[in-house]
Amino acid sequence: MTERYDVNETRPAVSYGPVPGSDRWALSLTTEDGERVDLGLGERAMYDLWIEVRGVPSPRSDDDRGRSIRQLVHYANSAKQERIEEAIDVLVGGPPGDRP
Repeated sequence: MTERYDVNETRPAVSYGPVPGSDRWALSLTTEDGERVDLGLGERAMYDLWIEVRGVPSPRSDDDRGRSIRQLVHYANSAKQERIEEAIDVLVGGPPGDRP
């Protein structure tokens, strides 16, 4: 199940940082309705988030291709090497010897 929220655009609505007295991080969002949504992240998840946004320009909301590419990278980060190779084969159209 996926829950979707619209983040408030008129005030500081997104923050993150370490949770005091814990080894976890918090990613907090303020919704359009004024509700606060807090996500708890372990060190690995926080690192993955940092890698995802570091040096990446702001995505365009009308760019479905960009969203698909981000999803592909997300799934590849947790996939076994064999599955990654299979995905590359599908994208390129052949086994490693046929790749450009």
